[in-house]
Amino acid sequence: MNRRREQRWQSSHDRARVAAELIEEAESLTERGAIASPDDVARDKLPPPLRVESKQTEAPRAKLDQESEPPASPPGPAAPAPIEPPPPPAPVADDPLYLSAREASERGDLDVAAAAYRDLLAREPGHVKARNNLALILDARGDRDGALAELDRALETDPNNAGLLVNRAAVLGATGRYAAAQRDLLRVIRDDPANVEALFNLGIVLTRRGLWADAVAQLRRAVEIDASRAAAWYYLGDALNHVDDLAGALAAFERAVELQPTNPKALYGIGKVLDRLNRSDEATVAYRRARGGGGGGVAGK
Repeated sequence: MNRRREQRWQSSHDRARVAAELIEEAESLTERGAIASPDDVARDKLPPPLRVESKQTEAPRAKLDQESEPPASPPGPAAPAPIEPPPPPAPVADDPLYLSAREASERGDLDVAAAAYRDLLAREPGHVKARNNLALILDARGDRDGALAELDRALETDPNNAGLLVNRAAVLGATGRYAAAQRDLLRVIRDDPANVEALFNLGIVLTRRGLWADAVAQLRRAVEIDASRAAAWYYLGDALNHVDDLAGALAAFERAVELQPTNPKALYGIGKVLDRLNRSDEATVAYRRARGGGGGGVAGK
């Protein structure tokens, strides 16, 4: 690989190819979207894992493919009201076992945290926070089927919880089930059009499906609501580049670099756009920065 650094680059194609190889193993930029450790959830202001409210008096919302409410049952003879069992007590957020699991997770002791969450769920199966956090741990350990199973069970308890739906969509997207991920995200956006997590993740899913113009629309909305997320600007730049809005793509990539100056993928994106604009010298600077070689500003800055 070092011999490539000594080569004289003859064309924009050569420069782009060499830069891509040099940053191939660079740290990627939020490839999967919102699924994260509990620390990441707190740091990035993701939907709080997950408020828990009693839902016994609330009817479950219709599924996405249902267009109307089912017809009411015809009136019949009066009958005694059924005797309902008492509802289970709501989970307590400061349960000592729950707090112990959170502390273990924050220490990075995921095995201990997972065991504590499982013990708590054996006692309180409806503890949505615990089940969500267990799913995050399983996903972080590569057990995505296990994570999906836990999120499915949590959604049985709280079917309209936006945080659970976004997390499930992220895991579905990471396993290539983009249509299912898109359904979950559209369900969140239908109820909350300004949910930036859902908009951001939907934009990523649409890029994965090659629906670049649709991705642009969702990612623009995401950065309008929260302009501080470098990943959203990077993906917006990538989508704009694919629809040949080069000025817009360059501006989005540059904004991503302002927010995260050492991000190699955003710097490489700047180089690609500058090459397409026949600004070869500036593209070379961007490629050098992308591979960690410094070299000053980009795009005339």
